[in-house]
Amino acid sequence: QYHSSLVSRPAKMSYVSSRMLIAFLCLFTGASLQHEQDALHEMLSTTPGQKMSTSAKDSTHALFDGYVIAVPSRRAAAREFIHENGLETSTVIHNATLKTSLNRTQLVKQGKVSPISLTMFPLQIGDISCTMSHQSALRRFLETSDKQFGLIFEDDAWLEYPVQKKLGLSVTEVINRIILGRNATKFEVMGPGSTVRKALDVNKTRTTNMLTYLKMDMDEFVRRQSGTKTWDLLNLGRCYDNCCAVGGQTSGVDIPNLAHLKLVFSLEASCGHSYLVTRHGAQQLLEEGTPISEITDDIMVHTHWAGKIRQLSVTPRLFKQRVSMGSLIHEKDDKHGVKLSEDATLAARQEKPECDPYA
Repeated sequence: QYHSSLVSRPAKMSYVSSRMLIAFLCLFTGASLQHEQDALHEMLSTTPGQKMSTSAKDSTHALFDGYVIAVPSRRAAAREFIHENGLETSTVIHNATLKTSLNRTQLVKQGKVSPISLTMFPLQIGDISCTMSHQSALRRFLETSDKQFGLIFEDDAWLEYPVQKKLGLSVTEVINRIILGRNATKFEVMGPGSTVRKALDVNKTRTTNMLTYLKMDMDEFVRRQSGTKTWDLLNLGRCYDNCCAVGGQTSGVDIPNLAHLKLVFSLEASCGHSYLVTRHGAQQLLEEGTPISEITDDIMVHTHWAGKIRQLSVTPRLFKQRVSMGSLIHEKDDKHGVKLSEDATLAARQEKPECDPYA
């Protein structure tokens, strides 16, 4: 934009001056790109926990574009989150779709919401508005970003793993390293004796429900999940995942240049308050989630089950939800849906563990 605004005034400068200006800008741009590449190289060559030089930290550009989905009453908290995590240059506030602005009947007529809910209980209007907020953030990423990776947060997300203290790195540096190590974190999850296979064998009821939902048999499910693959969707703050069965889910793959953090296969991760997604992953989530028949968390899991994306999770998780903020989705009874039970209201204000203790 700076370049075009200058060269669009030829009447005010000579031909020689114009050529000199273009040459200077090309040289400046080339030097900036080289400086960015050098900084990223230094970041990767830094051993885990080792401090980087100040110049490298200052010039480390995010390899992602970030979006914090926020309702008006939580924009201040979203700005605080962005500032506290040093994400000012990469992450913006994305206006949430407000449930007060929606009409279920009209949304069904428009084909945006399915008349049939795939969830255990009918979708509340708050569930729909939350899902639409995520979808609009994904579309914004696909339509306006030139990056290959999007970082999505909800406005109640908060850093749980102290990356600066544990790793000596900023949040941006950690996310960059995860992205740069993506191709090195491919692994097979359905091999004989794998934790996933054991979990499927042990919990027959859950496995049967999963296959019934997918309308496929176990052989087809294994075929779709098999193969050495990396992630399209990376949950950074999973909860109630099916990972505690059969001795716990401790096996996974190390993330290059990130000590103590691993990537694990997520069979049923809930909590979509913080995640990394590729452009392919974003497109698949939008296709599978239209028309809306379930909440965002379930769309992620079911798109993953269907083999259209692979979802992995970071463990220990990096982010969690600030339960003290409560849930705006279920803040009030939904006049278009069902009355929220007292148990569900209480659950919305309780800490959500990374793994389902009853799995």
